[in-house]
Amino acid sequence: MGVEEESKSKSLRYNSPIVQVSLIGPVCFCCPGMFNALSGMGGGGQVDPTAANNANTALYATFAVFGILGGGIYNVLGPHLTLFAGCSTYVLYAGSFLYCNHHHNQTFVVVAGGLLGVRAGLLWAGQGAIMTSYPPPNRKGSFISLFWSILNMGGVNGGLIPFILNYHRTEDAASVNDATYIGFMSAGTLLSLGILPPGRVIRDDGTRCTNIKYSSHRVFVLIYAYFFQPMKRRHVVIFSEEMPRQNFYLFNIS
Repeated sequence: MGVEEESKSKSLRYNSPIVQVSLIGPVCFCCPGMFNALSGMGGGGQVDPTAANNANTALYATFAVFGILGGGIYNVLGPHLTLFAGCSTYVLYAGSFLYCNHHHNQTFVVVAGGLLGVRAGLLWAGQGAIMTSYPPPNRKGSFISLFWSILNMGGVNGGLIPFILNYHRTEDAASVNDATYIGFMSAGTLLSLGILPPGRVIRDDGTRCTNIKYSSHRVFVLIYAYFFQPMKRRHVVIFSEEMPRQNFYLFNIS
């Protein structure tokens, strides 16, 4: 029993992979999770969905670019700054709808959507780097499952709140205050500062997580040049898998 308790306490160190993955889960619960809940209401909860549709066009246009560049930026900034930069614009995006409700001007919403696409590319690059490098090789599947379970609970809870508020109502449906989403997203942004860099995360067997850095700017450029080579089979496989999944979000938010 003593050995089991000692092993459990070693796994629950702040600089252990399980704690770090459990921490990035709530970060994404509060930011992308609440974004999914806000988008799932249709048109960002607006009576006129035009502003939300235009904002999401800008969002996914910039996301397509910075989703590729995010990995290189992650190597320069490290995990906590990359995640903090990514999470901060979720707050701006939710706040832009609050502004739109009062001033009926969609310009701020569209600009916030474009900025969110830039920073979301950084957030998901950081999340992917952490999920693939922090867990030990024989537990990556468990850690990935843990993360996605926590993340999707954000969308579940965000949608559950208006459901509970309106369950017994037949008219004059209540809506969730925008400040609620902003509060969750602000909390997630602050939590992102607690993510440790790979060199400080130690697995239970004493090994440190990989801390990959580019040796020069030339290597950085060559990697992206390789990606943008003429379409090959590997790209076709990736696109054929991802396009239907991403199209779901576009139908969901319209």
